Amino acid sequence: MSKEVLSFIIVPPFDQREVVEAAKDRLVNYLSHRFPGYDFKVGPFAPIGDDEAFCVLPIMNFVGDDGKSYICDPTQRWLLQEIAHTCNEFDFKGRRNYAA
Repeated sequence: MSKEVLSFIIVPPFDQREVVEAAKDRLVNYLSHRFPGYDFKVGPFAPIGDDEAFCVLPIMNFVGDDGKSYICDPTQRWLLQEIAHTCNEFDFKGRRNYAA
């Protein structure tokens, strides 16, 4: 049984953690519109990846109809990079033309 990753956790860069936390609902809404069919959550800062870049973590496990846990197919690297790039483009100050 194989399945595509549909959920991601976005971890902000350390220096942006407070502004991202304040705008996390707008960011999730923005990402959901940019990437229909995918689910996003904003996680707290964790010491992973680069301190200056958004880290996109795919949720790789799911429970099948049989109640067993399975691992999703690996996510394409270009999709992870595109999601991170979209996070960088997001206007956390809330200008109207960038609001989701």
